[in-house]
Amino acid sequence: MLDAPQSIWKWFDGTLPSPALAVLASYTKTLYDIQVLDLNVDKTPWKTLKERLDGFAPDLVALPCTHTCHVNEVRAALLMIRKLAPKTLVCGGGIHFKVFHKEFLESGLVDFVAMGEGELTFSELCRELSEFKEAAAAGTPVDTENKYGRLKAIDGLSFIYGGGVHTTAPRAQIKDLDKIPFPSYELFPMQHYKIPIYGGNETFGITFGRGCVNKCCFCSESYGWDYTMRRNSPEYAVKHIELLRDNYRRTTFIFADTDFLVNRKWVEGFIDIIKQRKVNIKFHIQTACTTMIRNESLVPELKKIGLFEIMLGTESPFQSVLNKLKSFPLNQKTMIDAMQLVKKYDVLLMAMMFWGTEYDNAETLREGLKFFDKYADITCPNVLTPYPGTPLYEELKAKGKIFVDDMSLYDQSHVIVPAGEMSYAQTRLTYEMGLLRHYNLNPFYYRWLFSKNKFLRINFWHFTKLIWMNALEGFMNPVRYHKKLFAEAEYEAVMGEKWEGGF
Repeated sequence: MLDAPQSIWKWFDGTLPSPALAVLASYTKTLYDIQVLDLNVDKTPWKTLKERLDGFAPDLVALPCTHTCHVNEVRAALLMIRKLAPKTLVCGGGIHFKVFHKEFLESGLVDFVAMGEGELTFSELCRELSEFKEAAAAGTPVDTENKYGRLKAIDGLSFIYGGGVHTTAPRAQIKDLDKIPFPSYELFPMQHYKIPIYGGNETFGITFGRGCVNKCCFCSESYGWDYTMRRNSPEYAVKHIELLRDNYRRTTFIFADTDFLVNRKWVEGFIDIIKQRKVNIKFHIQTACTTMIRNESLVPELKKIGLFEIMLGTESPFQSVLNKLKSFPLNQKTMIDAMQLVKKYDVLLMAMMFWGTEYDNAETLREGLKFFDKYADITCPNVLTPYPGTPLYEELKAKGKIFVDDMSLYDQSHVIVPAGEMSYAQTRLTYEMGLLRHYNLNPFYYRWLFSKNKFLRINFWHFTKLIWMNALEGFMNPVRYHKKLFAEAEYEAVMGEKWEGGF
């Protein structure tokens, strides 16, 4: 099981084990000889991959690609597998593989793609491939037609058959997520995972559910789970926390559920169990403005058990932009009410801002940043990014508005589409210089650089670095962005050839 190395996503400076691989390992570790290789925390990732391919000689590699901006590293890993271990089969999974399964399969980079939820699909694939291998070793190989007949019986799988891409029936989602075993963290180098801006090695990110019921046009999370939402029980969630606390000394958590407060009864159960078991933790959550207002009374109770920060999906103070992005009614008043409620309970507020729609311009960037400064402790100034598969991507692609083909740049900090009536070049200059001016000519911002609150101080110094990195990248690449492959020189040395990006 392989996780390709990842170039740092600008707005998140941290490392975590792949949730997908950690769970797949739990399904397969007692049945097969498996190894987990996380190249994100390896100092010489491409050399290590070569050594593992040579030494372990895997029959099958499982490789996820959940974050679009890491697609080049995933492709590089696939090319290395094909060159150094040509007999090894490869199964890809995750949103990016799902969207581009035809391209990956037709290019020969992968043999299989798990379409959607992969635990059962991958388990059944492993069973069939194992039986094929055993039959061949016994001198009674399974013929080609029977092989493909059995593969076609696996729901949620794509592969090449009959000269084209064949996709089997959709895989039904797992209704009860509590039936999924806990991730096999013991197979990962847990000592190397850290999130510096949230405290370092004591911090960890986990999710207690899958999906989101909202259908915001830009969100790949809701698209990836077919616009449904399922959740572990509160009991399962707390046991997961205790596992990480007891075995790996993790006491600060980023709860990454898209809308943590959406189910009041669930949150009440979670609070009760944390109190009963006296679980001493600190944690961050994210939620929607309307959900925040509806469940205000939960916030003081959550604070008692460790809540220190809430991320709100605020997006923009301008109604035309909100109407474009959101799938549910949201206006500036509701947004302000939600932000004021967070601050009422002395909880840190992180506001998510998006800029770059057809309704945006230099003024909406400037005024949007000023607006959120009035209420939020931290504002994340993301640029609109059309993630493949989302309605936003399909719309902008059809209109010919996507100006960047290199999807490693789809990280919410690189301009991909022109905003408003501006050209692409004007949009880039407006965004890059707008952020630089706002954060460098802002007394409010400099006050936080020397805050007595250590958490805020660390975050604002981190943002200062990112803003300057963003501006410097723009100055050095005024016409077209260029993002190097992670450890590109090492990769080229191992492969004996130059890296060529894209399909």
